[in-house]
Amino acid sequence: MLEKKSLIVIGAGATGLSAAIIWALNHDTKAHPVLLIEKEPKVGGFVTSYEREGFVFDTCQMLPNISEILEYLGVEIELKKFKGYYMRIFVVNPETKEIKVLELPTGVDKFKQNLIEKYPNNAEQITKFIDHARAMYLELFNLKVEPTFFEILKLLFTCPKIIKNASKTFKEYFGKFRITEPEVIEIFNVFADFSALPAEQVTALVPLAAMNSLLDGAYRTKLGFIDFSNKLQERFLSLGGELKLSSEVENILVENNQVKGVRLKGGEETYADYVITTVDTMLAMKKLVGLGKIRKANKKYADKIESIKMSTSSFNVSLGLDDKLDLATLGMDCGYNVITTGGDTYDRLFDAYEKGEIGFSEKRFHIGVICPSLTTGGQPNITIRVTPMALADWRELRESNKDEYEKRKEKWGNFFIGIVEKYLIPDLRKHILITDISTPATYARYSNSPTGSIFDMAPTTNNFGRTRLKIRTPIKGLFQPKFVHGVFGSLLGGMQAVDMILNRKIMNGNARLKLN
Repeated sequence: MLEKKSLIVIGAGATGLSAAIIWALNHDTKAHPVLLIEKEPKVGGFVTSYEREGFVFDTCQMLPNISEILEYLGVEIELKKFKGYYMRIFVVNPETKEIKVLELPTGVDKFKQNLIEKYPNNAEQITKFIDHARAMYLELFNLKVEPTFFEILKLLFTCPKIIKNASKTFKEYFGKFRITEPEVIEIFNVFADFSALPAEQVTALVPLAAMNSLLDGAYRTKLGFIDFSNKLQERFLSLGGELKLSSEVENILVENNQVKGVRLKGGEETYADYVITTVDTMLAMKKLVGLGKIRKANKKYADKIESIKMSTSSFNVSLGLDDKLDLATLGMDCGYNVITTGGDTYDRLFDAYEKGEIGFSEKRFHIGVICPSLTTGGQPNITIRVTPMALADWRELRESNKDEYEKRKEKWGNFFIGIVEKYLIPDLRKHILITDISTPATYARYSNSPTGSIFDMAPTTNNFGRTRLKIRTPIKGLFQPKFVHGVFGSLLGGMQAVDMILNRKIMNGNARLKLN
């Protein structure tokens, strides 16, 4: 007799863990069993940590305040708030070697007041922009994931700012406020760049949500992000959930337009009433299900899949350092440091990315640097995070010419270390004990993403909100929660999918969790 589950969740990252826990919280798991399947030997996906010679490196950088979600999940974990500025932006002129440092305090009111005092000529415009952006961000709590006709009408009154700006890019939205100070423009464009899209492509709501949620508080897990994922795993298992690690799904079984379960590599099949897939969209829809089956069920949905633009990949350099470098004095206890040549830098880097090229040079760069150890303790370490980076031929090179692959990896690793040493941490190389580099090929291997995408679908204006690929697929019983990148959005995505299955029992159809 074939094994049967009520729900199978594919992928034990933050989204998968969230969905599995929510199901288990709302069912007797003996009567309605839930199975979580993960191809790696541990849970977490991109929200984890790994060890190299005694140094623990996180693959995730920051968390906003997710206390309400953790409360609902019943998970207790110690979070440490960043002690310094929320963010510092180092705007570099490579020709003159001039560095302009823009320091942004945490807290929306402090942030706004800081900008008003520094840029009095644009005080009125800055006030209007931040107040409007804050109000639009708060409207998110009124959104419904699958609104009824009457709920859509109601949104005209409860979410007027979101509806009015839903089709605007961040550049278009920001332009309405007529801010002219170059430094202020630089600051807000950085929030757009966090999405791994330039301001002229990203939908306005994504950087505004990132800005507001992180200004409310930027946190790290005290024991590393692997502790975060492990705590979610422990909670899931304590509720009677079943976890299958080191198991890769080969096919999502579909019969007569109804999901039936999954087949693992090796041939093992498990049936289920519902399946939630949280893996890369292109992998899930094109390979695990098959675009032909989706097209047969709903041609429009299949066409949407084929038109989707995936997010960029990344190049990461993790450095374990000795204890002779005074990182605190260098101000590295802030949430995020950005070193950029400013202006249209990210736009031009993105142009190169879309051609499959690397646009970084000594005269054009934009990189993030984070130092978790000053906040959470442990051995000194920093992470250099670089987007946009295309998969291009990285994977092919790794598979066909490992020596050449290592040379290219080391070349670009040294380049980005050099930028940090030149403009942020003097004599950095003297203090490096361990170097660990991840390329787009690393991300493609780890997630099975055909593009090495680190954020799944890119939040462009034609693929976000009402125009995004729907969580409820045209295959009955198959759901694909893909909100937007970040831990907060990932946890919400898992909750939204189960809320749909249970006819709004969890969140009443809301896009955001409301406990009170």
